[in-house]
Amino acid sequence: MTRVPEPTTWEAQAKALIRRRYALLAAADSFHEDARDKAIAAGVPTAWYDALPLRIAGVFSGCGWPADALGDWNQDIVVDLGCGGGLDTRFVAERLPADSVVVAVDLTPELLARVRNSVSDISGASVRMLAGDMERLPLPDGIADVVIANASLNLATDKNAAFAEVARILRPGGQLLAADLVRNGPLPPEILADPMAMASALGGVVEEPEFYAALDRAGFTKIAFSGHRPFGPVVAVDISARK
Repeated sequence: MTRVPEPTTWEAQAKALIRRRYALLAAADSFHEDARDKAIAAGVPTAWYDALPLRIAGVFSGCGWPADALGDWNQDIVVDLGCGGGLDTRFVAERLPADSVVVAVDLTPELLARVRNSVSDISGASVRMLAGDMERLPLPDGIADVVIANASLNLATDKNAAFAEVARILRPGGQLLAADLVRNGPLPPEILADPMAMASALGGVVEEPEFYAALDRAGFTKIAFSGHRPFGPVVAVDISARK
């Protein structure tokens, strides 16, 4: 397993802000007031979403629906990186064979408690919750067939370390499917001046060429960005890549 340097003071502070923000969201049940509108606009299947218990449906906080691109549901292990409240985890677990596993990884233990609630009534793959930093994943090399990530890679304080870790845990030929945010030019001054910007997912947004280059450095091939759509002051995109 590749050893990743310990976080700098700034990185540690940023991660503490991220963890605190999402812990508060989980406790207050306040992910989005208009969660349904955002979920459907992001690509979540309407009939599936509307059949969910209200408290589970309300945890959506993504910017797309990368699970929909999986296509082949014959996977042994899928890792949901930055799983949040577990909506993507649930969708994938319901569709995988019963002997498959979805590993739901998040930095915030309070969110993992919500994942447990989100998947408690389903049949399908087993779901395992794991508290971990995407830049220092506590997972073996080559364990995953697919890694999905929905509006979580932008939260990495060190994109190179995060993408290297995703590549490390994927088997050869494994796939990364993500929905994430990119920017065109500098962020607005009010975001740059906001000390909470990193915790709200905007502070860590990079331009698409920088995102692409970091994936390339991590050893990914067949890197593709598609489905560009406005997302506040930035742009949401769908990303696929192969190890």
